[in-house]
Amino acid sequence: MITYKIVPQLREKCIIQGHKEELSNIKEGDTIFIIANKPFKKFSIISEIGGIHYDEKKRIFVDERNLGNFGKNDEVFILKYNPAEAIEIHIDISSSYSLISRGEWTEVVRPSIKEKLIDIGQEVSFLISWEGGAPIVASGFVNKTFPNPPVIVGSSTRIFIEKSSDQELLKLKQENLIRKELRVNILQNEIEHKTIELIKEIKQGSYPNQGQKYQFKATNPKVLFRTLSDLLKSFEVIEAPIEQILDDEEQDYLASAVFLKNPTLDSLQLIDIQILASGYTGTLLIWVTGKNSDIIKETLEDLDIKVNSIKEELEKKVQILNIQCPECGAPLPIKQIDIEGKVKCVHCGRVSKIPKALRY
Repeated sequence: MITYKIVPQLREKCIIQGHKEELSNIKEGDTIFIIANKPFKKFSIISEIGGIHYDEKKRIFVDERNLGNFGKNDEVFILKYNPAEAIEIHIDISSSYSLISRGEWTEVVRPSIKEKLIDIGQEVSFLISWEGGAPIVASGFVNKTFPNPPVIVGSSTRIFIEKSSDQELLKLKQENLIRKELRVNILQNEIEHKTIELIKEIKQGSYPNQGQKYQFKATNPKVLFRTLSDLLKSFEVIEAPIEQILDDEEQDYLASAVFLKNPTLDSLQLIDIQILASGYTGTLLIWVTGKNSDIIKETLEDLDIKVNSIKEELEKKVQILNIQCPECGAPLPIKQIDIEGKVKCVHCGRVSKIPKALRY
């Protein structure tokens, strides 16, 4: 899942910053859910995209007035959504507005909020004109809409005003924050359903596939797998990285992960990676299945550059670590380095400490 860090700003529409390939399925003017789904924070808000900037940093600049439970640098993901036009919107205002009564205020309020994107609990401001006097600027919270939010205020949307005490408004605001937390599970299910449908399409569509096989030696398979997984973490994780030690003595190691690369339907791809190793020698397999053979080839070429770069760096490190005992000159058993970097020579018994920069 591609995540972005929140940057609060005073702006009505959000700005998304990230890699061009990852943002190719959204455009300016689209509506998105901004979602956090972590044990310590579940929350969601909506926003219209006001701009897209291509950059290495992945950030989303959001209206600070619409943050709710979100804070600066919270990690979120996005879900594109097509809001319907509202049939009804009910706005709760403070009972202190003595000149405004309960009831329908469509003709008066709608011009101030027409074409706006509306969410539950959202604060909205509007002008009420009075003959012979200055307009009243009023504000309140959206308490309910039909259909369910988010919705767009259209030319046929009816606006109703309810009145509550300040204490009741505070309670309503808290309840609506909870509703934004609870809908995260619904949104997550929708994302998972879409992912399942995409995988079905790939598997049932007899899409072409290609693979690459790499043999490696003098390379730490765990570091190779974790580094490669980190490089692919911007894609959606279908099967989380799994690592297994099959034989402690022989250090037999098996690892696998599956990612979904889905910038556009035409470039939809499943990427499987597997490593099987014994000690510091083994095999890496990368298998890509997708709709377009040319795009699969480009993906494999890009991954080939990354894999060879990782292997080269790891092999260099292992070669550096093939050092000798300063006492007797025998090769040190590098695999037996402890957490502090100490290793004992099996020939003379001297304990040496390997510099931290040279340890895994």
